[in-house]
Amino acid sequence: MCLDRGVASPVQIETLQRADDPEVLALLVELGLEDQVRYDHPRETREELAARTGPLEPHFQGDNVVFVARDEKGHAVGLCWCVLFDPGNGLEGEVAELYVEPPARGAGVATALVGEAMRLFREREATFVTVWTRPDNPQALAVYRHHGFQPTEQTVLTWLPLTGTGPAAEGPPGAVSERDADNHAP
Repeated sequence: MCLDRGVASPVQIETLQRADDPEVLALLVELGLEDQVRYDHPRETREELAARTGPLEPHFQGDNVVFVARDEKGHAVGLCWCVLFDPGNGLEGEVAELYVEPPARGAGVATALVGEAMRLFREREATFVTVWTRPDNPQALAVYRHHGFQPTEQTVLTWLPLTGTGPAAEGPPGAVSERDADNHAP
C-alpha cells in the first residue's frame, strides 16, 4: 500500500505529542473543508475552520445540563439530558436522553423539553448537535424534527464492548475490505 506523498507502508502510528501540532491542526481544517461539501448545511471558510480548531488537548471538559419538567404538584414527569463538549474543533451538543412518563405523554412535555435544550445549544453557540433515537419511535422523531433535527447524510456505526465481538474476518458479499477502505479514506 502506498499513501499520499509517496509514504510507503507500514506507517508509524503514534499518540499526538503536541496539542498545537500545526500539521495535525492543518489536517483537521482540510477534513472540515472536504466534509462540508458533502452535507447540506452552511459552509465555513478555511479561516473560520482554523479559528475554531485545536489545540487538541488530551483531556477536555464538558457540561451536563438536565432539564426537568414538573407537573402542577412539583413532581418530575420528564427530563431532557443535554451534553456539551468541545473536543477541539468547536462546541458540540447532544440530546443524550429524553424521557417523559407515560401519563404525561402527548401533552407537549417532550416538545417543551427539547425546546429548552435548543435554546441552550443556541445560547452556547454549539456548532453541531446530535440526537440518537430509534426509527420505531415516531413520537420522538416528530419532536426532534419539529425542532429542526433531520436525518443525517452520514452512516453512524457503533461499537459495543461485548464478549465475543471483534473485527470480522470477512464482511458481507460486496463489502469493502479494510485494505481497500484505507486506500479510499478521505
